[in-house]
Amino acid sequence: MPEKLRIVFAGGGTAGHLYPAFNLAKVFEKNGDCQCLFFGTQRGIEAVKVPERGYELVLLNIRGFQRRISIQNFLFPLRLVASLLKSRRVLKKFKPHLVIGTGGYVMGPVLKMAVKLKFPVFIQEQNSFPGVTTRMLAKDAKAIFIAYEEAKKHVAKESNTVLCGNPVVVPEKLKPKAEALSDLGLKDNLKTILVFGGSQGASSINMAIKSWLEKSGLPQGVQLLWQSGTLQFEQYKKWLAKSNLENVVLKPFINDMWAAYQVSEFSICRAGAMSISELTIAGLPSILVPLKSAAGNHQFKNARAMEEKNGAVLIEDNDGLPTILSAKINDWIDHPKKLEPMKNSLAKIAQPEAAGQIVAEIKRIMKV
Repeated sequence: MPEKLRIVFAGGGTAGHLYPAFNLAKVFEKNGDCQCLFFGTQRGIEAVKVPERGYELVLLNIRGFQRRISIQNFLFPLRLVASLLKSRRVLKKFKPHLVIGTGGYVMGPVLKMAVKLKFPVFIQEQNSFPGVTTRMLAKDAKAIFIAYEEAKKHVAKESNTVLCGNPVVVPEKLKPKAEALSDLGLKDNLKTILVFGGSQGASSINMAIKSWLEKSGLPQGVQLLWQSGTLQFEQYKKWLAKSNLENVVLKPFINDMWAAYQVSEFSICRAGAMSISELTIAGLPSILVPLKSAAGNHQFKNARAMEEKNGAVLIEDNDGLPTILSAKINDWIDHPKKLEPMKNSLAKIAQPEAAGQIVAEIKRIMKV
């Protein structure tokens, strides 16, 4: 084994592509001495989040190809060439022992150049339908770590896929439930429903929850933990102040999601792969409302896969969302026993050790 394992991570743009890299880096660091270098884009959250964690970051000026006519499409070839050249220069200097791609536009030029320079490449694919970059580079990877069996049929070489779940780092010790409730501003004598849509929120889910509260009110014995997102927090804060609704805890962002999962009966959220993985490990039944604009409609495919496993219910994001969502929420509140089979299903498919399994398999392949 080398004195210090040098690892490159290429992934970002969104939390769903960045945090798998963070979680894998954490396991590598726990298991031995290593040096991690991250590649990201100038517009992605990694531009802030990676330096916050003390990692070295290389930024590439790369964006996706727009489906509509755009000036960005004319600039795409120039940005791609510049990103390839910068990736080549940095990789030759850093000399990584391995390169791991976790998705996003940045993965393309970095992994393409890593293959050309003969550095071992690995891919961690979070979604049931792999992204374009994963599909393009799959044949050159030593291994592709997938979270859904369905992903196998969309890559060039099924033989190098490893089904192991998404790399979620579960807290070693959860807070006592009473402490978690207190920290979140919740009452200990009420059942909690969790609503979240990421740091920016989910407009359609927020509007549907507002519609449900206006029509049904909050049932007796129930409280709502509602992450509205930072952009819409003030709007819903003002509405709640006028509504006189009680037992609604509105937050722009929930810092401790594991505490939120722990105290909740069920959740309403988008269908991002990492959120689904966390909910599965937490054993929390969910109503999934996929983001329609997600690339390749992958959120819908994630949600459909979970629904088929009886771990969640899928409701499409269309004009009927407020009515259908309200009915499903009321049904689950009135008939909580319907959640028990879902909890049993989640317990069977949860893969809390995925991050450790991925790192162990990489080390086995690399003989380090």
